[in-house]
Amino acid sequence: KPRKYVSRSPLKLPADEMFRELGPKCEVINVKVADKKIIFDTENGDWNTAGAESLGGIASSASAQKIRKQVDVLKEENNMLKLKVDVLLNLVAEFVAELTPSQR
Repeated sequence: KPRKYVSRSPLKLPADEMFRELGPKCEVINVKVADKKIIFDTENGDWNTAGAESLGGIASSASAQKIRKQVDVLKEENNMLKLKVDVLLNLVAEFVAELTPSQR
């Protein structure tokens, strides 16, 4: 049994037909992706990133500096822990070397 009405979903229409049928309902489409704001060009049907403004560029650089500082602190801590492990292994090796064969 055929349908009485044809689906007019905007997802299934070509861009020019959608503009003809529905008119310019959407003037500007702004989307925030990560820290960038991008704009959809309704005439060409493409996303415009050239005019995209950075949202929180200063904040992101400050957070990047904070993360770099944390990385440096963690690297120093990791190096200190490696040194401690080496010292403990040397102590164990010396202790084992000093044992007589009967104590082993």
